[in-house]
Amino acid sequence: MLDKGDSVGLTACSNALSAKYEEVIKELEYSLYDVGLNVKTRENLFDEIDGRRKAQILNDMFADDEIKAIFDVSGGDAANEVLPYLDFDLIKNSNKMFYGYSDLTTIVNAIYAKTDKVSGLYDVRNIIFEYRERQMADFEMTIIGDDDHLTEIDCDFVQGTRMKGIVIGGNARCFLKLAGTDYMPSFKRKILLLESRSGDEIKIRSYFCQLAQMGAFKEVEGVILGTFLELEKEGKTTAAKILMDIIDDENLPIAVTNQIGHRADSKAVFIGKELVI
Repeated sequence: MLDKGDSVGLTACSNALSAKYEEVIKELEYSLYDVGLNVKTRENLFDEIDGRRKAQILNDMFADDEIKAIFDVSGGDAANEVLPYLDFDLIKNSNKMFYGYSDLTTIVNAIYAKTDKVSGLYDVRNIIFEYRERQMADFEMTIIGDDDHLTEIDCDFVQGTRMKGIVIGGNARCFLKLAGTDYMPSFKRKILLLESRSGDEIKIRSYFCQLAQMGAFKEVEGVILGTFLELEKEGKTTAAKILMDIIDDENLPIAVTNQIGHRADSKAVFIGKELVI
């Protein structure tokens, strides 16, 4: 995907980072340099700017021939405000991949819906957090090399034994921001990935109910449930039990994994790429 000496861009299409993350970004830049990548950043990492300006910065990165991949290092609530201003023709015709997680679920799915282009659901900051050695090794082997360590996901089926389809989804709350818009991918013949950082049992149930009422679970080929941190902390039930109760369909394959979600050891998923498990 990338070669040693390539340049990558860092951007923030969701909430601007607070000043306390300046050292985090510096460490991230040093770590990327250590694996042979050059880093370009833009002014919006720490500046509160509007969606139009954030979109223009992202468009510029897609247009910059020196930048070979783009990593968004933000999260929060504001990413969907950039969608109307993105140049999807430019993005489609570029040869670079966009990576982001959490609130960037909106952008990675919109890119697929509008361009059929694959994006990475991944927080690049994982290479400097708690599991940095494993993350860095997997990152280097997969993003710079030709291995699949960073995207090899171990799943356990709670219904069914197999699923095949193009992956869409990500953070459940943020994915649902796309409901009713042209930026929501079709559910037909897809694998729907869902995870969540916040959300007690009532909120998670409401997310799954909305998806059910949209007809999502009638069209997808299967569902992968990642980590649901607040729900798991409560310890009263699981996302899988909530989902099975809502859909009442024993024929829909459902798998669970603790390797995708808002944890520092989370792996990457390519949104828009076919997956067989």
